[in-house]
Order: sequence, then C-alpha cells, then structure tokens
Amino acid sequence: MTYWLLNAVFLAAAAAVALAAALVRHRRHTPAQTEARRPRKAGAAVVLTLLALCVLTAVFDNLMIAAGLFEYSAEHTSGWRIGLAPLEDFAYVLAAALLLPALWTLLPAGRQRAGRQTVGKQAVGKQPARRKDAHGE
Repeated sequence: MTYWLLNAVFLAAAAAVALAAALVRHRRHTPAQTEARRPRKAGAAVVLTLLALCVLTAVFDNLMIAAGLFEYSAEHTSGWRIGLAPLEDFAYVLAAALLLPALWTLLPAGRQRAGRQTVGKQAVGKQPARRKDAHGE
C-alpha cells in the first residue's frame, strides 16, 4: 500500500465531512446572509491556516527527518519531495484544514454560536433594557 492510497482514505473522509458542513451551513442561512462577508472571511481563514500549516509541516518534518527521528521508504512514496519530506506528508495538513472547520460547524457548540449571531442580527436597532438602581432611577 502506498502513502497516496492511505491518504486518499483520509482526504475522502475529510472532504465528505466538509461537504456535509457546507450543506448544513447553506441551509442555516437565508439568501441575504449567504452573500454577507462572513463566508468569505471564513474561507480566507481556512486558506491562511492551510498555508501556515504547510510551511510549518515543511520546516519541522524536514528537521525531524534530518535528525533521523523517522524515515519514509522509497517504494511507498511518489518520489516527489519538499526538501526531505515526501509530498504525501502534506495530505494530512489538507485533511486537517478541511476537517476541523467542518467539525466546528457540525458540532453543537458551532451551531449554538451561529444561532446567537442570527439572533443578534435580528435585534439590531433595539435598545437594551435599562436596569433601575435601588432608588428606582
């Protein structure tokens, strides 16, 4: 079994969860909310996170391979490398960048947070009730 075949299983699972989260997110929002800036900000955050993780993976995997902490057998890799790290090693970064935001959307805490934002947007323009002090003022 090659590393690409093993990675395909993880990437397919991460893509399926990301697709499910996108469908759930699409159903939650009205058409006016879908066009808002928030989805673009979330997408940009995922892309920036992916880039940062790729850089960190390249640096630290190369250091660990150079230090002899682990190695990859040549017959199971494609032969393409970034420094000493095989290209296959970066598939886990892609899976994490897809999977973690999707899980955040699908898990109850993410749903509650999205619900609170919607409620807050509906209440725009209303003044908060003022509390009276001990003297009734």
